[in-house]
Amino acid sequence: MEKLMRRPGDYVIPHEAIPEVMSRISVSAEDNFVCVERTEPMFTTYWATAGEVSPFFLAVMKEKKILGARCPKCRMVICPPYMTRCPVCQNEDCSLVNLETGIEMPQVGYMLGTPPITVFANARFARYAPFGRGRVILGESQSALPIQVFTTTGFLKPGIFKAGTKVKIVFRKVRMGFSTDYFAVPLDEVPERLRDKSGLEETALKWKSMEIAEPQLTDAFKKQFPKALQAVTKFVGAIPKSPRAQRDLANWTRKIQVKTGGGKFGLLLEKQKIKVLKDKVTRPDLVLVVEDPSHLIAWTNGDSLINLIRTGGAAISNLQDMETIFKFDRLHRSIRRDAEERGKK
Repeated sequence: MEKLMRRPGDYVIPHEAIPEVMSRISVSAEDNFVCVERTEPMFTTYWATAGEVSPFFLAVMKEKKILGARCPKCRMVICPPYMTRCPVCQNEDCSLVNLETGIEMPQVGYMLGTPPITVFANARFARYAPFGRGRVILGESQSALPIQVFTTTGFLKPGIFKAGTKVKIVFRKVRMGFSTDYFAVPLDEVPERLRDKSGLEETALKWKSMEIAEPQLTDAFKKQFPKALQAVTKFVGAIPKSPRAQRDLANWTRKIQVKTGGGKFGLLLEKQKIKVLKDKVTRPDLVLVVEDPSHLIAWTNGDSLINLIRTGGAAISNLQDMETIFKFDRLHRSIRRDAEERGKK
């Protein structure tokens, strides 16, 4: 057996997915029976084999190649090599013809369809979000390769990929035998000198993050800023009264610098609460730029920061931390639902 491969600090179950030891008292809606509920563990991690598809992943890991299979009789090509026999051709004894495996595929292809964009991924794929999930046709393959798609230009927006978009296969620098060891980017984002290169690694491309420019200060924005700061302060002040909002923030700690065209402030997220800081945040975990302070007022009334980022009205310093923004967007609904329930009592 070869040396065990690891990603230091990377876990199958991320820390934020592990709940604290908690208990609560709940009342059944059906019969008003009072129950005690507790957090309990159930471990389900295991070793899973890639089986007959192992040669495909070994080629990705060790050679930075994408392999397919081909029928020696009808010349049908499939990629990935998900079957070992031709479904059409037969031998003289009526058995199905075995496919030739290990066929190296070209690393430029096109999108079979428009890929949906994942902004909020599950724990396994959260580190890659936002990304697209699509299928790519390579060479003369009669099947499509499932693949993640990214853009080197920043936030992945609708319109960058669509059916027929030419793409280049790119390989991760660290490859461990997962389907995320390779991905696709638009071919026109790859320098011409690298488009025909086989085994292109991600480090060979220039990746642009969301540009976090200092917002332009204007008199109009400065006039709106106090109202926005007051609205945010009042909004986060309601979190201690909302069990749902507190659960939204469980096991999450962040120091956030918020910059607007009217001024700046900080948000300290810890212990299931958010505190507004009027001073500059030192070494923030995340920077959120919202040029127009009125957008923050709209957020406290239920508008989405995620949509604002997607449309260019806001930006964050770390696209991999979209989950924090997602938690922020859930707060309004959680606070509202708890307030409605208190009003019914």
